[in-house]
Amino acid sequence: MNLLEQYFSYPAAPERIISIIGIELHWILLQYTLGLPFAILVLLLLYKKTGNQNWLKLARTATKALGINFALGAASGTLVEFGLVVVWPNVLEAAGRYIYYPLYLEIFAFLTEIVFVYLLVFGWNKLSTNAKIIVAFLAMFGAWFSAAMIVSVNSYMVAPTGIVSAYNPQTGWTYSQGYPKVLLVVPSDLVGALDVAKLQSLGMEVVGQMGNGVAVYMPSKIVARLAYEAWSMKTVGDSVLALVVKPEALPAIKGLLVKDVVDKILVETVRTVGYTTVTFQSPVYLGSILHSIGAALTVTGFTFAGAFALLMLLTKKKTAYYMDDLKFGVYFSLVAILLQGAVFGHTMGEEIAQYNPEKLAAMEGTSNQILSIPRTFGIEGLMKLIIYGNPNAQLPGYDQIPVDYCSLMGVPNIPDCRPPLILHYLYYTKTGLAILLGLLSLAVAVMLWMKKEPGNIWLWSLAASPVIAHLVSFLGWGVREMGRKPWTIYGVMTVDVARTANPVDPLTYAVVGLLFIAVLALQVYAAWRLLFVPSLRGEEE
Repeated sequence: MNLLEQYFSYPAAPERIISIIGIELHWILLQYTLGLPFAILVLLLLYKKTGNQNWLKLARTATKALGINFALGAASGTLVEFGLVVVWPNVLEAAGRYIYYPLYLEIFAFLTEIVFVYLLVFGWNKLSTNAKIIVAFLAMFGAWFSAAMIVSVNSYMVAPTGIVSAYNPQTGWTYSQGYPKVLLVVPSDLVGALDVAKLQSLGMEVVGQMGNGVAVYMPSKIVARLAYEAWSMKTVGDSVLALVVKPEALPAIKGLLVKDVVDKILVETVRTVGYTTVTFQSPVYLGSILHSIGAALTVTGFTFAGAFALLMLLTKKKTAYYMDDLKFGVYFSLVAILLQGAVFGHTMGEEIAQYNPEKLAAMEGTSNQILSIPRTFGIEGLMKLIIYGNPNAQLPGYDQIPVDYCSLMGVPNIPDCRPPLILHYLYYTKTGLAILLGLLSLAVAVMLWMKKEPGNIWLWSLAASPVIAHLVSFLGWGVREMGRKPWTIYGVMTVDVARTANPVDPLTYAVVGLLFIAVLALQVYAAWRLLFVPSLRGEEE
């Protein structure tokens, strides 16, 4: 199988590429916005406890880095948000009632970040140690609260509230029973017009009365078709709805737009589930926010370790300041990567296994069309144990996923509903590099604990570790976003429906992509000129 050809075969390829460029480059900056305030807080607490001036110096350097990063991160974040509105407008229109509240709260979180990040940056010399600790905590709170809001929206897109997947690890796929299915609340006035028996024959399950409507589990293929018809401005008479409306009710509603019918169902569903909490009820939210913060802390820790390892190599000095800061970075990164892998990543993995089994099948490469890494090395039993806690469980078979499970009678027109198999190699590259980073931080931490100075080969390895840590995190978000395709909202809306009706030419997207890259290049240059070069000159000692 041509893996790249499969990925590009999904609709809206230019829009998908520009979106992943924007998300990934913004995430590179965002990780420091999440990680640096926590590191600064820890350093200030260490200084308060020990009186060691090196911790205060490093906290000051990290604060300067935070100021630079936050300014550029705000710029790239604005580009990403406008990109969501311009490139994927139907997502906001369809799910606006679900996602407006966390996005609204994120504005206040962002304002909190602005106030306390720059109070820390510009008020450093005016603040006492206790005041610095409080301000650093509030800056961290603003950043983490902002992330919690944004990740809730992304989590809803990965696994919407009320989704039931099409896989059971004991019995296998359940597509024949109409899964995956989405919980919807159909208003009572619409229920009377529908032929429930016909809908049940298509896989719909009636849950019962809920709020002012009837809760049902609707097969995703029906939901996806209705989304397509709604944004194609079709009427009920020209829609699949005409097949499931009672004959006596059809004349009265056949002229209605499908979009109006879908809108009523969405309104009732959101009203019943909860306007303010629906995105936070996504079944993958907890693992997603923990994994995101864990990634940020891991990258931040390796950046500390890598920067001071490189300073030691270039200046040929191993001063007390450099050694203290190297220790901080190594210990910080070791704790972060252990938590990230053993706790946060495992939580995320369990959620994906339960609610995104198609993605799991692609990640684990359970297909005879590619060279599977677990199968090659004979570790499939180990992966089953890690994922399901049972070495005898079944991993979801990729080749058994119907290529048309996301469409009903060919609508939407998606050539292959399965996620791209290239995920397998991206995921295992990420995992392998993460294990190497963990072993590196563990080895150097043991040396430092035993009062041994790491040799040049270890320092060069640490100097390269920030780039590798970023690559691991980059691949992680790539797997998350690419693994949702061809869905934009899993089980609800496919990418062809979500995209703008007026896409621009590839050259315009290329210019926007270059803008993202320019912001990142400016970040690297600013950090080098304002932070690293002064350290090389000894101005930070």
